[in-house]
Amino acid sequence: MIVGAGAAGLMAAIAAGRAGARVLLLETRPHPGAKLRVSGGGRCNVLPADMSLDDFHTGGSRHALRNILFSWPLASVRAFFEKDLGVPLQAESTGKLFPVSGKAQDVLQALLRESSRAGVTLQGGAQVVDVHRESAPAGFELALADGRRVRARRLVLASGGLSLPKTGSDGHGLVLAQRLGVPTVPTYPALVPLRSAAARWQALAGLSVRATLRAVCSSRPQDEREGDFLFTHRGFSGPVVLDMSRHLTDPARTGSQLRVRWGGSAAPDWETALRPAGNRQVATLLAAHFPARLAAAFLEAAHVPSDRRESDLARDERRALVEVLCDFPLPVAGNEGYATAEVTGGGVPLDAVDPKTLEARAVPGLHLCGEMLDAIGRIGGYNFLWAWVTGQRAGQAAAKMTSARP
Repeated sequence: MIVGAGAAGLMAAIAAGRAGARVLLLETRPHPGAKLRVSGGGRCNVLPADMSLDDFHTGGSRHALRNILFSWPLASVRAFFEKDLGVPLQAESTGKLFPVSGKAQDVLQALLRESSRAGVTLQGGAQVVDVHRESAPAGFELALADGRRVRARRLVLASGGLSLPKTGSDGHGLVLAQRLGVPTVPTYPALVPLRSAAARWQALAGLSVRATLRAVCSSRPQDEREGDFLFTHRGFSGPVVLDMSRHLTDPARTGSQLRVRWGGSAAPDWETALRPAGNRQVATLLAAHFPARLAAAFLEAAHVPSDRRESDLARDERRALVEVLCDFPLPVAGNEGYATAEVTGGGVPLDAVDPKTLEARAVPGLHLCGEMLDAIGRIGGYNFLWAWVTGQRAGQAAAKMTSARP
C-alpha cells in the first residue's frame, strides 16, 4: 500500500507494480498529482539537465544522500520518461528539462497510464487518519476518514511535506510516521521567497538583477550561489534567493545571514571603478550596470548624495558604497512560509532509513520516500529527481519483500 499519489508515490507504485506486487495507491484528494499539475507554471520541470551532489542538501548523512541519489542515474531517469513513458523532454538554457509539449498534464497522464499497466489500483478521496502496525505477516492497518479499514503487508509513505498546502500537502504522512515510531527532525519551508520590512527595497518590486548570495554564520562563510535575484512587493525572490533561503529558515542554522554581491561575477571591481577619475555622476556610473532605480537605492543605502560626482566622492563614501555593492547584508524579516515554499526541509532523517531500501530502521515493513525525507534540492527539477529516485527505490524494495502477485 502506498499513501500519496504525487511524484514519489506514483513512481513507487509503478516500480512496485512492475516488480509483481499487488499495489493499492491511496490519494487524499479526488485526483492525483496536484503538485505535478501546477509545477513549472503548468509545464512541469521534470528533471535537471545535469546534477551533482552539491545540488542537494540534507541535515544528515551526505554519504547516505549520495548512495540514494546515484542509485538511479539521471540519464536512466530521463530514459524512463522518454522511452518507457513516451514523454520526450527538451533542455532549456536554464538547465531545466521540460516536456516538449510544455504540458504538465502530459507527464501526469503518462505516469497514470504506466501505473495502470503495472496493475496499480488507485483510490482518490481516500484520506488516511490513523495507522497501526500489526504482528507479521499482517503488516499494517490503516483507518480512512470514511470509516474503512485497509491492510497491507508493506506500507510506503509518500505523502509529501507541508509546502503548497493548496495542493493537499498538510504533513499528515509525517504524523503517521511518528505514530509508528519513526524519528523526525523539525520541518521548515525551503525554496521560499523572503520578506523584508525595508520600504527602500520593496519599492523596487519587479526589478531583476544578477547577484551572488553568500550565507555567513558567525562571520564564517557557509555557502555561495549566483543567479537571478528578484525584488518583490514583500521582499526578495528569484532562483538564487529561493536556493539560499534554507540558510535562514532551517531552525538548525540560527544566526545565519545572507550577504549580496550585486551583479554577481560579472560585476566590475568596484574598488577600482569608483576611484576618482572623471566628472561623471556616480549614479551614471552605477546605471551602466544596474537599473536606474536600483542604482539610486544603492546610493541611498550608502548615504551618498544622488548628485555626487566621481571626483567629489569622499573616501568614506566610496568605502560605504563598495560595501553596499559587494558585501550587502540582505535585510530579511521572515519568509512567506509553506504557502509559497516549493519544498519542505526536515522530516525523516536519512539515517533513520536503510539507504538501500528506504525502509525505516525502527519500523520493519515501512518505507518512506520523496519530500518526507530530510533532503532538498535546488530549484530546477532537482526535487522531482529526488522524488523519482526515492520513489523507485522504495517501491522496488517494498515489492521485493512482499509476496509476488499470484
